[in-house]
Amino acid sequence: MPGAGRYTRTMKMKPLLAVALLALGSSSLALSQQGLPGDWEKKVSAVIPEAERARNVAEAGRKYDATRQASLDAMKASAEDVKKAFFSQTSSVGDRQLSVGLLRDDRRKASMAAVDALFRVRYFVSKKEWSQLWPEGYFAPAGLPPVMAGRVQKALPSVVTDPARLKQAEGVAATLTAAAKKDESARMKATDKFWKLLENYDSRRDEFIDLVNTLEETQVKADNALVGSSGELQRILTPEEWTALMRQLTPAP
Repeated sequence: MPGAGRYTRTMKMKPLLAVALLALGSSSLALSQQGLPGDWEKKVSAVIPEAERARNVAEAGRKYDATRQASLDAMKASAEDVKKAFFSQTSSVGDRQLSVGLLRDDRRKASMAAVDALFRVRYFVSKKEWSQLWPEGYFAPAGLPPVMAGRVQKALPSVVTDPARLKQAEGVAATLTAAAKKDESARMKATDKFWKLLENYDSRRDEFIDLVNTLEETQVKADNALVGSSGELQRILTPEEWTALMRQLTPAP
């Protein structure tokens, strides 16, 4: 789409990109949770009677928290790379697929790094202590934001005046919405199960690996659909229509 690059570069946030990042699951399964409370050491001492063991547990907990934060920073960097790939009008489908593939890899590493770090805490405590140690509601996933892709479908009729191209665009948007909703549902189920596994003292590492593998298999299909749909929609719309669509979907600053 010649000339469209100058329009997209001026946008603070491309809504279709926001849709893609949402459906791509840019947050790791292990990163939507709050950090440890400031009085973590005091909390540990109230549960663990021996001073040395309490110190080990407190240190292991802080290392888990540091791992969680480091993983979150890495995920943010990967998300920025995805943005660049989607922002660029000249990027190919292969470029976009590569960027989201790397994001998936980083998310997987982040999830398993958090699991391994938390298992080190479990090494020092009993099952009863484990249940007493964590703040109430700590192992509960943050709610996922609503799927935005449906807004694309609703906005298209007001920006695309040509009936033939509108029909094409609506078909692509429908595919985008279906992929986003399917992916959201899979991630919600996986995230809920992930945190239940973390909460359970008897969970095995293999269970986490199986869960992450299952989610990644689903994610690849959703990612491919989103990459293809967003590129196809850009191809169908004129630069003016694309700008008008972005204007409708972008929140006011």
